[in-house]
Amino acid sequence: MHKMKKEIWEQPIVLKQSYEANVEKLKTLAKEILDREINNIIFVARGSSDNAAIYGKYLIEILAGIPVGLAAPSVASIYKTRLKLDKTCVISVSQSGESNDICNFVEMANKSGAMTVAITNMANSKLSNCANYTINMGVGVEEAIAATKTFTAEILLLELLAAFLGKNEEIVSGLAMIDKVIERALELEEKIKSEVIKFRYMSECFILGRGIVYPLGLEFALKIQETSYIRAKGFSTSDFRHGPIAMIARDIPVFILALNDETSEDSIEMVNKLTHEKIDVVAFSDVDEVKKRCFLYFEIDKKLDNFMKPLYIAPLIQMFSYYLCVIKGYNPDAPRLLSKVTVTK
Repeated sequence: MHKMKKEIWEQPIVLKQSYEANVEKLKTLAKEILDREINNIIFVARGSSDNAAIYGKYLIEILAGIPVGLAAPSVASIYKTRLKLDKTCVISVSQSGESNDICNFVEMANKSGAMTVAITNMANSKLSNCANYTINMGVGVEEAIAATKTFTAEILLLELLAAFLGKNEEIVSGLAMIDKVIERALELEEKIKSEVIKFRYMSECFILGRGIVYPLGLEFALKIQETSYIRAKGFSTSDFRHGPIAMIARDIPVFILALNDETSEDSIEMVNKLTHEKIDVVAFSDVDEVKKRCFLYFEIDKKLDNFMKPLYIAPLIQMFSYYLCVIKGYNPDAPRLLSKVTVTK
């Protein structure tokens, strides 16, 4: 069995463990942020962790009302600039915790009086040692180069933090059932495996999402890029209208992540527009109007709370990326030109 597949299937157990190991730590961390009257949060991350950070931005702003920005690590590592970060919490997110530019940004933030937090999967990493507070994902060593269980752990922990900051006990309780959510998602494996053959010769695609599933769209694009070498381009459904939609063509499928929430009307409108142009649309969704128009549809569990649905989607897009890579004849555990730890200067 490929390591990537093994780690996708480990997620029910290891994510439950991550929740249990960190729920009280994140509650304490949220209290510290609120007690210090932090009025600005900045994430610093790269790759899949950056996509998780964008998810964290959405959740913290929606649930807690605290403005969240995304750092440009080079500001500290290359340009040696010191930012004004009082009343700011800098949260670094990194699977390995060894990227120099992320560590440099955190070190700069410490000197600037910021509260600094590291979320990593390596307890004794360089990043863990330079942040004020450390949250260890604790999902076990991730051997596959393409992040799966660490990405899902990151969005789980960031959602948990956002729920505590927003004092939303319903979400905290819902996340305690993360193992059941992932297990239900994994039940779609055979459907994904049987349908992915339709995309064996795909060389390009667009992936869209709006609101809290937009970061999942970015991650989906990254997974396809790094395992199948396909020119997958991720966009916010709204941003797609502002120029990129001009690139559509009948031989380029569009994948859309669409929830039955405040964004559903926009998703329906986009699907109608694309199908009118004879574009093949593939949806991961729980919106009935989207289902009617799609070339292919993967049903999201409608019983879940909307804030749980992204965690259901994560293993689906990972499985789709895995089987697409395999059907194309590539090795998902050895993508070209990549290594597990990317040490960016």
